[in-house]
Amino acid sequence: MPFQSRRFLFTLFIVLFSCIYINAQKTESNVTMEIEQENSTSYSRILNMVVSVQNLNSTNFSGKIQFTYPKGFKVITGDEPLIELKPNEKKYLPVRIILPSDAKAGSSPIKVRLLDQFGNFITERIKEHIIEINNDLNLSLLTTSIYRSSSQEPLSIKVRVGNTGNISQDITLVCKIPDPENGNQFLEQQALINVKKDSTFVFTYQPSKSLSRLSSFTINVSGFRNPDKEIFNTSTIFVQNISSVQKYQDSQFSNFTEDSKNQITTLYRRIGDNADMYQLLGSGGFNLPSGFLYMRGNVAFFNNQQQPLVTNTNITLEQGKNQYTIGNINKFLEMPLAGRGVEYSHTFKKNTKLEVGFIDQNFNLIERNTFLKNGYGFFTKGTMNINNSSKTVSAGYNYRYDPYEKSSHHILGTETHYTFDKIWMVNAKVNAGLSSNETQDALKPSFSAESNYIGAFKDYNLNGNYFFSSGYYPGNRRGSVQLQQNISKSYKNYNYFGNITYSNFSPKYYFFNRPQASENIRIEMGTKLPNSKNFSFGLFYQFQNEKSNNYNNFLGNLNTNEFRELTTHRLVEQISWSHARTKQYASLTFDTGLAKYPLNDDLKFQMKLNGNYAFKKFNINTVYQSGSYYLSEYALSHLTSDNTDYKKLSVSLFYNSNFIKDKVNVSTGLSYVDDIIYGKSPSAFLNTRYTGKNFSAFLNSSWYNYSVGDLANNILTLELGLTLNLKSAVLSPDKKAKIQVFTFYDENNNNIFDTGEKPGNDYIVNINNTALKTTTDGIAMYKNVPFGKYKLKQHIQQGWYYDEYDFNVDSYTYLLNIPLHQNGTLLGNISFDYNTKTAVEFEHRASSVAFKILKGNEIVQKLESDDQGKITSFLPTGSYTIFIDTSTLPPNTYCETQSFDINIKAGEMVTVPDFIIKVREKKVNKKTFSN
Repeated sequence: MPFQSRRFLFTLFIVLFSCIYINAQKTESNVTMEIEQENSTSYSRILNMVVSVQNLNSTNFSGKIQFTYPKGFKVITGDEPLIELKPNEKKYLPVRIILPSDAKAGSSPIKVRLLDQFGNFITERIKEHIIEINNDLNLSLLTTSIYRSSSQEPLSIKVRVGNTGNISQDITLVCKIPDPENGNQFLEQQALINVKKDSTFVFTYQPSKSLSRLSSFTINVSGFRNPDKEIFNTSTIFVQNISSVQKYQDSQFSNFTEDSKNQITTLYRRIGDNADMYQLLGSGGFNLPSGFLYMRGNVAFFNNQQQPLVTNTNITLEQGKNQYTIGNINKFLEMPLAGRGVEYSHTFKKNTKLEVGFIDQNFNLIERNTFLKNGYGFFTKGTMNINNSSKTVSAGYNYRYDPYEKSSHHILGTETHYTFDKIWMVNAKVNAGLSSNETQDALKPSFSAESNYIGAFKDYNLNGNYFFSSGYYPGNRRGSVQLQQNISKSYKNYNYFGNITYSNFSPKYYFFNRPQASENIRIEMGTKLPNSKNFSFGLFYQFQNEKSNNYNNFLGNLNTNEFRELTTHRLVEQISWSHARTKQYASLTFDTGLAKYPLNDDLKFQMKLNGNYAFKKFNINTVYQSGSYYLSEYALSHLTSDNTDYKKLSVSLFYNSNFIKDKVNVSTGLSYVDDIIYGKSPSAFLNTRYTGKNFSAFLNSSWYNYSVGDLANNILTLELGLTLNLKSAVLSPDKKAKIQVFTFYDENNNNIFDTGEKPGNDYIVNINNTALKTTTDGIAMYKNVPFGKYKLKQHIQQGWYYDEYDFNVDSYTYLLNIPLHQNGTLLGNISFDYNTKTAVEFEHRASSVAFKILKGNEIVQKLESDDQGKITSFLPTGSYTIFIDTSTLPPNTYCETQSFDINIKAGEMVTVPDFIIKVREKKVNKKTFSN
C-alpha cells in the first residue's frame, strides 16, 4: 500500500477513536449519582441511605447499581438493583443495609458504583459510615445467695461477664470478702473479653472462724475496665451461715462495726530508778434480756503507794431510751466536772435528750477521804434534734462547790448550731454565771458569749471565732477575750490569705488579789505561689505583739505589776519539694525579723530556720532559732544571763515501719536539743507492737538526758504490755427475745403436732435474712432478737414447705411452731434441634440457662439449668407457669415455645415438656438456569 494511503487510514482511525472516546465521556458526565442522605445513628444496626441518579442525556439510560461493603454487612434491598431513566429524569433509590451485631467500631466504607447495561463503569461514590465505640459490659451472678452449713465449706462465687459492645475489652474483676480476722480480702482476676462473647469467673475463699460465726454477710463483686480502672458494674452476693443456734445481727451494722470491743490489757511501767507501776485496764459489754451492760476499768498499782489508783472505771446500763452510769464520770461541760458519781440520760421520741448527774470531785474511785471533801457538782443538759447535726439546740445548768476557794458557782447557758447551706454554718453559745464566797458577802455575776462561723462571700472564704468572758466567770476560760478572723481567696492559681488573732487574759479570783493580765496580737498575710513541677512556694508577713505582767520576777521587778512588751515584724519564706514515685518530701521554712524586747531600746535581729526531709520510712527535722520569739523565752534567757540572746538548736531523726504482713510495727527516733533554758538534752525512744488475731503485745522505751549548768540527770522509761482480745458483741439497748423454733411434718395438714407425726430434722428455716437449721429434734434457736415484727420466709426443701407469714415477737421467750406441708416436684430439660450443615456457629451449652416460675403475676422462684440441661424445683400445691429467659441462651440460638403451664400436686412429680433450643441457619443464595 502506498505511503499516502497508509497515512490517510491512520489519520481516519485516530479520528474515529477520538469520537468514540468523546462520546463515552459525554455519557459518563451526563448521568450523575449522589448519596443524598443517611438516617441512622452510630449505634443503630440498620443503615438507611437514599441514592439519587439523574439522566441528563436526550436518550434513555439503562444500568444498575453495585454495592461494596465490609464483611458481614447485608443490603436487604438487593445487591444490584436495576435502574431505567428517561431523558432528564431523576430517581431516588432507598437503600437499607443491616450491620452485623459484631461490627467493629470505627470507619466502615460503603462504595456505591453506577454501571450501564453493558457493565461499563459510569461513576461511583463512597460513604464512610462511622460506628462509634460501644464498650457496654454486663455482669451477672450465677448464684445470688449462698447457704453454708459447715464452717469448713469454702465459698465459691461464680460471675459471668458479657461483652455486648463492639470492641474487645480488658477487664479486672474484684471480689471483696469482709473477714473480721483478716480484714477485707480482695480477690482479683483479669481477662480479655472479645466482642459478643462472655466469660465465667470463679472465686474461691475459705472463710475464717470469725466469719463463719456471723449469721450472714455480703460479698461485693466489682468490674473495672483496664487500664483506667473505670467501674462498669457491681453486684452483691448474700451469704448465710446455717446453724441450729443463731444470734441476731442488725443489718445496719457492717461486719466490722462492733459496739463493744471486749479486751483486757496488762502492763508494767518503769520510770527512772525507783518508780514502778503495774496497770490493769479493759472494757467490754454483754447483752441482757432488756438492754445491755457495758463496763470499763483502769486500776494502777505504784510501788511507793499503799492504795491503788482506780480511774476511768464505771458501769453503764442502757435500756431502750434510758442510760444509767455509775463510777468515774467525766463531763466536759462549760464548767468541767470529773470524779466519782452517777449519771442518767433519757432520749424522747422527738429526738430530744435529757442528761442529769451528780459528781463527787475525787479523782480516785476508791479514795478513803471523806465523801465530798474535794468538792462536788451537779449538772443537767437538754438537747433538741440530737440526730440532726445541722440544726441543734441545747441548754444546760451546772453547779460546782470548790472547797479550796470556798466558793459556789452556778452556770446557766444555751448553745445552738445551724447550717444554712453547704457554705454557711454558725455556732453560738451564751452563758450566765453566778458565784458566791463563804468569806465574802457579795455575789459575783458573770457572763460569757461565743460564736464561730464558716462561710464564703463571692470568691472569698471566711471563718471566724469570737469569745468573751468576764473576770469572775467560773467556766473554762475565765476573764478572756479571744478574737480570730481568717480570709482567703484563690486567683489564677495563686492563693492569698490573711488572718488576725487577738487575745486578752485577765482572770479574777476571790483568794488571789494580785492582778494577772496578758495580751497578744498576731497578724499574718501572704500568698502561696502556683506549683512549679514538684516545687511549691510561699511568702508571708507576720506581726506579733505580746504584753504581760507575769514575767516581772524573771526580769528583776518582783513586786511590780508593770507590763512587759515584745513586738516583732517577720518575713517568712517557704519552699517545699515532693517526688511521689521515690516517696520523697522536703521543706524549708526561713523567717527573719526585727524585735523590740522589754529591756532593750534598739531593734534586735531574730531568725528561725526549719528544715524537714522525708524518704520512705525515714524523717529528719532540724530547727535553728536565734532570738526570742515569745516573752517566756526572753524572760528565761534573761534569768540565765543579762547579755545572752536566746538560741536553740534541735535535730531529730525518726523511723517507722511495718513487718511480717503489717503485724509488727517498729517506731524509733533520736533527738538532740540545745538551748539556754534546757541545756544540752539528747533523747531517744523505741516503740514496738505486735498485733495478732487474739492478742497484741507492745514494748515502749524512752531515754532523756538534760544538763543545765551543774544540774544533770538521766530518765529511762520502760513499758511492757499485753492486750487480750475477747469475743466482741454487738450491743442493743432494746428488749431481746429468744425465738425457739420447732418444725414438724404435718401429714394431716391440720397445723397441729399430732401423735405419730415426726419432727422436721435438718430443715432450713428463714427468719428475715437469717437461716437456721433444725436439730434431729426439729428445734432451732434464734437469740438476742429485739422485740418487733419479723417475717417467716419460705424455703422449700426435701419435698416439704411451710407457709410464709409475719409474726410479732413480744415476749422474752417466743415459741414458733412451723408445720411442714408436702409439696410437689417439677422436672424439666433442655434439648437442641438443628441442622449441622446449615446451622451457624454457636456454643453448644445447656448449662446456666435461667428460668422463672410464676404464680399468677408474681415470681415465686428463679432457677438455672445444670450442665446436662436439667432443671428441678420443689413447689407447693397449685397452678404455675414456667418461663425460659431467652437472654441467657447461647448466641445465635432461640426458643420458639418459651413457657408451659403446670399443675403441682403434693407428693407427685410433674415433668415439663422439653424446652427445644433451635439454631439460626446460614443464608443460602440459589440461582436457577434455564434455556
